[in-house]
Amino acid sequence: MQNDPAFGQIGSKSLVKALRLSEYTVATVPSAAEYKGRLIYVSNGAAGSPCLAYSNGTSWLRILLGAAVATS
Repeated sequence: MQNDPAFGQIGSKSLVKALRLSEYTVATVPSAAEYKGRLIYVSNGAAGSPCLAYSNGTSWLRILLGAAVATS
């Protein structure tokens, strides 16, 4: 993986700029099939509250925020 000096460092170095996701509403999310493996911000995707979502190729799935990363 190559570092992008205009954005920040990858790997053992921390990013110096925040990642900006495309923003959508529930009514405007793109086709999950065309965006497989991508991450988006949905301003009203959790019963009206904002959330992150990823496409599994079939659906946009919400990512629960605030939970710790787990190995199982």
